[in-house]
Amino acid sequence: MNPAYPILNAAFLGAASVLFFGCDLSHRSTTVEESTELPSQSETSSKSRPNVIFIFSDDHSYEAVSAYGGRLSQVAPTPNLDRIAQEGIRFDNCFVTNALCGPSRAVIQTGKHSHLNGFMENEHRFDGSQQTFPKLLQKGGYQTAVIGKWHLGTDPQGYDFWKVLPGQGTYYAPDFRTPDGLVEGTPGEYVTEAVVTQSIEWLEKERDQSKPFMLMVQHKAPHRFWLPPVHLLDEYVSKDYPEPENLFDDYGGRGTPAQTQDMTLRVTMDLALDNKMVPFRQDRMNEAQKRKWNEVYDGIRADVLKERPQGDDLVRWKYQRYMADYLACIKSLDESVGTMLEYLDESGLAENTVVIYASDQGFFLGEHGWFDKRFMYEESLRTPLLVRWPGVAKAGSVNKRMVSNLDFAQTFLDLAGLEQPSDMQGKSLKPLFEGEEPSDWRESVYYHYYCFPEYHAVRRHDGARNSRYKLMHFYDLDEWELYDLEKDPGEMQSVHADPAYAEALTHMKGELTKLRKQYEVPAPPALREGETLFPPWREFGTFEIGLPDEGWTSLFDGKSLDGWRRPFASKSGDPVSQVSEPTGIEVVNGEIHLSPSPQVFYLHTLDFSDFILELEAFMPGKDFDSGIGFRCVLPKGKQLPDGYQSEISDVRSGGIYDIGVGWMNPIDEETKINEFVDRTGTFFKPMAWNQIRVACEGSRIRTWINGQLCSDFEDDKHKHGTIGLQHHAKEGVYRFRNLRIREI
Repeated sequence: MNPAYPILNAAFLGAASVLFFGCDLSHRSTTVEESTELPSQSETSSKSRPNVIFIFSDDHSYEAVSAYGGRLSQVAPTPNLDRIAQEGIRFDNCFVTNALCGPSRAVIQTGKHSHLNGFMENEHRFDGSQQTFPKLLQKGGYQTAVIGKWHLGTDPQGYDFWKVLPGQGTYYAPDFRTPDGLVEGTPGEYVTEAVVTQSIEWLEKERDQSKPFMLMVQHKAPHRFWLPPVHLLDEYVSKDYPEPENLFDDYGGRGTPAQTQDMTLRVTMDLALDNKMVPFRQDRMNEAQKRKWNEVYDGIRADVLKERPQGDDLVRWKYQRYMADYLACIKSLDESVGTMLEYLDESGLAENTVVIYASDQGFFLGEHGWFDKRFMYEESLRTPLLVRWPGVAKAGSVNKRMVSNLDFAQTFLDLAGLEQPSDMQGKSLKPLFEGEEPSDWRESVYYHYYCFPEYHAVRRHDGARNSRYKLMHFYDLDEWELYDLEKDPGEMQSVHADPAYAEALTHMKGELTKLRKQYEVPAPPALREGETLFPPWREFGTFEIGLPDEGWTSLFDGKSLDGWRRPFASKSGDPVSQVSEPTGIEVVNGEIHLSPSPQVFYLHTLDFSDFILELEAFMPGKDFDSGIGFRCVLPKGKQLPDGYQSEISDVRSGGIYDIGVGWMNPIDEETKINEFVDRTGTFFKPMAWNQIRVACEGSRIRTWINGQLCSDFEDDKHKHGTIGLQHHAKEGVYRFRNLRIREI
């Protein structure tokens, strides 16, 4: 038996294993048909039952809601979200059960923890046949609708109307799935505006106005990669954003998980995609949007390449870029909330409509030097929750009770005057909305994250949090962390091993055991094998701008071809020697120029094994096809070298080619690479200087083009050799400069 869960007997664990691998919910879930008889609309007056609009965002940190008064509240205010708080309740302690998009949504649908609803990871598929709150609302006389992000892998059930984004959806010209098929995106439309527009259209034109309604308005924003609407770019890139105090956390006060994660701004955040340093994903923008986007980001790109920040300065630069994009997405989200509130006022619906705003989880905004979520640390665990109920919820009130996304399903049912099924695991928040102070309210919340190996390499863990302490158990490592949130709100130092906290540790371990038993938590599934899944695509990667100048060897002095030789003999049997009478190669204005000879190939005489190579290349305007060779050797009696080459062309960039053999990127990735290039365009710009970097270390070989990781594979066929320049096209001049190499 797993030592993390000593309270569970063998019989229960057997049932749990069926639940995980087969998503069999029969031991716990109740179907709508089997549930307790619910009052019909005729039995419960619709006039006494409010409408509910649940506005739900993705990855929204409470630090990015100015009503919470955080460090970003002055520079990036959210007046429309603040209006909900001012006219209702701000909840300061709303937590999630599993800080991941899909699992959070499944918890809300079912009112049950992930291990019972069967959706523990984003790769799972939600079993829509099980009991969910919208089905119960329908049976109780409510009309239900969901519009926007769904992200549960199967079609929504229990909704009279649904129109949802495929998968994660797109920020620009978003497509929508409906029961009748796919509705293609509208050019020029932005996803946040589209979701609220279509939500209002349903309220205005398509709902049954004789029934109370429950509408879920579910936004994509501000999910990675944080693509803002173009009308906000100028405003948000011009601001200076306050840094968190622990931006440069060294994780000294934490254990293995914090020290081995893969979610730092320093390493994981990608300059090319996250920070928009290459044009990408513009295929869904219209021409006006593209022009504005490129105008803004081309300027930023030019500035950073000029300044070339390094180390901590580069982290600070990434943080400012990240905040500009993320908070601009939040601004658009806030504007959409304002649009909805105005409609409710103008239509007369505001008086009898409960408006609830929340997010699927929190998000790290540079705290601990991180982005993303997943951990039980506060920035990820805690989510905003704002509620307005005119005439019931006290305007401007603040509630500090411990509430959870586990409570939402029962809250919706209670607001509708419907009975809450006994197998739901939360607590209705309706009494708190009404200003009551229940004496039996919970003292702690339970959390469980299941995904490892997975993107960002966050270890599996569960834990308990009460009003002062947080206990986390990384059970695969059997490591514990305990935090005193009163003295250490930033969670910088675990006190698990501190004798002064022995009593608190005993109490919190008891609380964790109690919660596991209360929520019927089985032993976790077996830890799957494999490496962490980041990066998921070859286009991800981090380019270090401006490596130090020390330790480099120049391969070209800007004046002569000293050190370069041509591997081709003029006649068969002639010796291969230093360039004496160069063909197709010359030095012009401090550059090496190659012209078609045809197939000009020049090698340097120095031999290298593990190294970083940097150079700049300028290619013709079209139909170019060339490469930068490395670890190249000239076999005895051969004119063409063996080795690797970074293939550069006007249709793809950065693919690795094993000279004389074929694509090595590896070959099974070729389709994926072509699809990516088709979507984004090549990163290599014709008729302009381009930066190229190659890193060879052991059997691993990587190539970057203009900061973009374009190939990454392992092959130990060629372990050492020389550097080469090749021209392999019918016409045009290839130009090279600033060639340097540093041995590793």
